[in-house]
Amino acid sequence: MNKLFLFAALAWLVSPIPAMALPESNQIEFSNCMLALPGTHMTAPARCGTLEVAENPAEPAGRRIELNIAVAPATGKTTEPDPVFFFAGGPGQAASETWVMMRPVLRKIRKSRDIVMIDQRGTGKSNKLACESDIEEDLNKEIDLDLIRSETEKCLANLDGDPRFYTTTIAMADYDLVRQAMGYEKINIMGVSYGTRSAQVFLRMFPETVRSVTLDSVVPMQLALGQEHALALDRSVQTVFDDCAKDETCSALYPNRVEELNSLFAELRENPRQITIINPVSGEPQEMRLTADTLGVAIRFLSYASETQALIPLLVHEALETGDLSRLASQAILVMTGLNEMLAKGMELSVLCSEDYPFMDFGADYSGTLMGNLLLDIVDLQCGIWPQGQVPADFHNPVVSDLPVLLLSGERDPVTPPAYATQAAATFANSLNLVARGQAHSVTKNVCFREITTEFIEKGTVEDIDTSCVEDIRPAPFFTSLLGPDP
Repeated sequence: MNKLFLFAALAWLVSPIPAMALPESNQIEFSNCMLALPGTHMTAPARCGTLEVAENPAEPAGRRIELNIAVAPATGKTTEPDPVFFFAGGPGQAASETWVMMRPVLRKIRKSRDIVMIDQRGTGKSNKLACESDIEEDLNKEIDLDLIRSETEKCLANLDGDPRFYTTTIAMADYDLVRQAMGYEKINIMGVSYGTRSAQVFLRMFPETVRSVTLDSVVPMQLALGQEHALALDRSVQTVFDDCAKDETCSALYPNRVEELNSLFAELRENPRQITIINPVSGEPQEMRLTADTLGVAIRFLSYASETQALIPLLVHEALETGDLSRLASQAILVMTGLNEMLAKGMELSVLCSEDYPFMDFGADYSGTLMGNLLLDIVDLQCGIWPQGQVPADFHNPVVSDLPVLLLSGERDPVTPPAYATQAAATFANSLNLVARGQAHSVTKNVCFREITTEFIEKGTVEDIDTSCVEDIRPAPFFTSLLGPDP
C-alpha cells in the first residue's frame, strides 16, 4: 500500500472530524469524505453532500445537475449560527479542492464557524466542464493560436453541459439554494480572485443573507477580466526589480535588473532559441522553441507568488550570463502545471466569454508590454468559438453596500493590483482596504492577513481591527543562488 495513502487513512481513523451543528431545517444529507488538492497527494477530511438543481433555471423540469458541497465543521465547543461560505478563484477552480490550502488560513475562524465550500457549477464534482488534452505541458502551447483554436473546438464538441448556463449570476442563485437547503439565515462570504467577483454578485443578489464580506485579490465589477492583464504584469515585474534595487545583496548580484530582462526579450525577438529542458513534471527531456512570447508567458506564471517572484532576478541574470534558459522555462512550467490542473477550462470560458468578452477593447495596443497583445488575441479567438450566456444589464455596475467589507491586496499582484481593491471599495461605505507589501496574488495565506481576517469575521465589523502587523509584512527574500536566499 502507498505510504502516503496509508498515512492519510490512519489520520482519518485517529482524527475523526467533528459533527456539524447544522440548523434543524437542513435538508442535505452529509457523509464523511476526503478532499484532495489536484496534482498532489495532499488530502483533508470533511463532510460532503449534494443538491440537485436545474442546468437551465428557466426549465426546472429539464436537465438536472448535482452541486457538490463540502463542509469543514467547526472544531470548538460552540458553533456560531453564521458559517463562512468560501468562493474559489479562477474562474474554474473548485472550492472543495482548495481546502487543503485554505485549512491553515481558516484554522482559527473554524474554531467557532463551519466552513462551507460549494463547487461552483462547472467545477470539481459539480458537473465539471473540463477540457481534456493529451498535449504535454509546454509553455509554447500557451501561445500557439492554431493549437488553442483546435483544442477549444475539441473541448466544446465533447462538453457534457450547455456552457450558456454556467455564468456567475446563475451560479450565485445556486449558492443561495444551498444556503436555504442547509437552513442558514446569515452567512459570511469570503472570495479569492475571481471568487471576489462571485462574492460581490452574491452580495448584490442576496444582501439580506450576508453578515460580512472578505475579498482577497479583488476583481472590481467594472473590470472586463483579462483586459488589463498585460499592464498589471508589467507593473508587478517592475516592482520586483525595484525591490531588488533597494536590497543590498540583490542589487550587488544583479545590478542591471530590468535592463537584463529587456535585453533578453530583444534577443529572443531577433533569435528564438531551441532549448532542451528536463520537464519538471515528467522528468523527461523536452525540446522546446523559446521565443519572446514564450518568455512573457514564463514570467507571468513566475509572478503569481512572492516566493517565485524572488527567483526572477536570478533566473534572468543566469539566462543572460550563461545563455542557458532551461532553468527559467522549467520553473515556469512547474508553476503553470499546478495552476492549470486546478482549473476547469470549459467553465472558465463560459464565464469569460459571457461576462467579459463583450466588454473588452480589442483595439487596445499592449505591444510594448512583456505579454504584448497575446492574451487579448487568445480571448478573441476562444470566445469567437464559445457560446455565450445571458448576463444582466447591470452586471458590471459596482456593488453598493454598507455591510462590513474587508479588502486585501498584494503590492506585486500581477493580475489584481491594489488599485482594483480601491476601485471596489469606493462603493462599500463600511470597508477596510489593506495592502501587503511585497506580496503577490491571493494574500490571506500571509500570517498577518490571516489574523486580521479572523478578527474581522469574529467581530463582524471593520471597527477596532488591529492592523499593526501590516507594517511588518515583507516579501520573500531574493534568491542569491539556486540553493535559495542568504541565511
